[in-house]
Amino acid sequence: MSKFVSLKNQEQILSRIKELLKQKSFILLLGKSGSGKTLILKQLCKEFKALHQTQIFKNEKELQSFIEPILQSEHKPAILLDEVGMYDEKTLESVRIYSDDLSFVLSSHKRLKIFKKEHFKSRINAEFELKSLDYNELKTYIKAKHGLNFFQKELKLLYKIYQGNLRNIDKTLGSFKELHAFYKGQKSVKYILNLSAFENALLR
Repeated sequence: MSKFVSLKNQEQILSRIKELLKQKSFILLLGKSGSGKTLILKQLCKEFKALHQTQIFKNEKELQSFIEPILQSEHKPAILLDEVGMYDEKTLESVRIYSDDLSFVLSSHKRLKIFKKEHFKSRINAEFELKSLDYNELKTYIKAKHGLNFFQKELKLLYKIYQGNLRNIDKTLGSFKELHAFYKGQKSVKYILNLSAFENALLR
């Protein structure tokens, strides 16, 4: 998923985060895998002075090596950390301390135990959670991202494939386009969608 598609929930969250980052903030962005967290972080980098860090810091020393030069810079960008569920608690505690001087957006697929601790929770300015798309939102996503329109029975199948993970849709429709061109109208759209999902191990 490389293209940001404007959907109500995502757009509201993006807008609110941009507003908060006008001043020093410490923000959590939650959502299960494939919900669009990384796309929001990438979009923030396009629209706001921010650094999107996809590298997983294995320890406090690696984090320090990354943060210290930023602290010395004249114009300090917001730091967007992806997949912080992979960080150990000591490293996350260091992030909390650095938030005295820098803005952070922490992206995680779940609410970590450390987020619930009072000293950490009291530092958080806002918490946002990306919800699964409803049927109509998924239809909008498919049209905007892939330029495809489907009938209701086909959309119902895609919604089943979706399972709250937009990567499932992107992989399925990537295969669908290739297979649809290969069959040249000899197979139904629903047949090709099923085949595309099977090819990506998304249907049994």
